[in-house]
This record gives sequence, C-alpha cells and structure tokens, in this order.
Amino acid sequence: MAQNPTGYSQDAAAARSASFNQPMNPSCGTKVLFHTLARLLTLHGYQDQVYHLAQKHPPGFEDGYCPVWEVATALLPARTTTQLRINFQREFHLFALTASSSAAGGFRAQLYDMKKQYCPGAKPGVRLTARGVNFSNLFGAAFNPASPPSNGGAAWFLREPHPFTEKNAQALVVVQNQDTGGSSNQIQVALYGQVRRFNYPD
Repeated sequence: MAQNPTGYSQDAAAARSASFNQPMNPSCGTKVLFHTLARLLTLHGYQDQVYHLAQKHPPGFEDGYCPVWEVATALLPARTTTQLRINFQREFHLFALTASSSAAGGFRAQLYDMKKQYCPGAKPGVRLTARGVNFSNLFGAAFNPASPPSNGGAAWFLREPHPFTEKNAQALVVVQNQDTGGSSNQIQVALYGQVRRFNYPD
C-alpha cells in the first residue's frame, strides 16, 4: 500500500488536533479541582485519561482526596414527588452524575446546592437545574424493559467539577415519578466526586 502524503498521516492529524483543541479548564481557576476528563482530547487521547474508581489516591489527588459515590434513593408511587438531602464530607467536588429508574415512565429531577450563595449576603441555595429535567436528559440514563433492575446509564461527566466546599455542604435532590403504572418506581440518583477524608489535618 502506498504511503500517505506528507501532512496527511495519522500522526500529523493527531498533532493538528492536539494544537487546536485546548483544555477547557482555565489555568487561573483557583480553589477548584481540575477534572482531567473535562477537556477536548484527540481521538486516541481518551484512552490515556480515565479514572480508576477503586483507586485510593488517583493522580492529582494525593493530598488527602479519595473518590466517593453519594446516593439518594426513593421508592415512589405513580405521579408523586419527594425531596432527598445529601450531606457531603469535606470539600466534595462533583465530577459526574448517573441515575436509574425501575419504571418505564422514568422521573424528573432537580438539583440544588443548599449552602452556596449567588452573591455575598444572599440567601443560601443555588439551583443546578432551573426546572425539573427528565432523567434521560439530565443523567444520560435510559429504560430497558428487558432488564428493569439494571436500568440506568454510564456516568455523565461534567466539563468542570462543581465544588461543594462550604461548611456542612448539602445537596437537595427533588424527584418526581413520571410513571403512571400501578407499581412503585424505584429511583436512584448517584453523584460521583472526590472528597477530602474526614480525618485529614486542617
């Protein structure tokens, strides 16, 4: 097979892609942990930047951070709503979202950062979703009628982590069952992030 023309090789294309696609995280973003997946990568670059969920100290988080899943679970009858609160450990940084539904109708959800303020002196509480969002749009989840207990999707990673760094940080998750069937809907919302361990020295 003939050689590719100069400038049209795979290595040349990768070099051009790397030069145009700059990281999305600004270098001046102080007090916010960098999320190494949140950038535009070359095609084969995705293979080099992945998280090992069971790794105690992933690269870049050697100073007392470790991965954690925070989960909110509800069993709701048709067309009912509930509020779930999650209290975080120190300096939790939200990296990814995922969810599951045991009913075909799914659910809607809203997320709030209950301790953060829009501006100094304002009432605490920041909406991460302005209105209730269908779970398939917010969490990337889907319903598979062939296997209801396993319904859900792969974790949807944010472009940049959202820090819950205020004292006694807390998230409010409002879920509304959209299914109209007779059986209850088992709903689970999972938040993946990095947290500083509780016994880390101040």
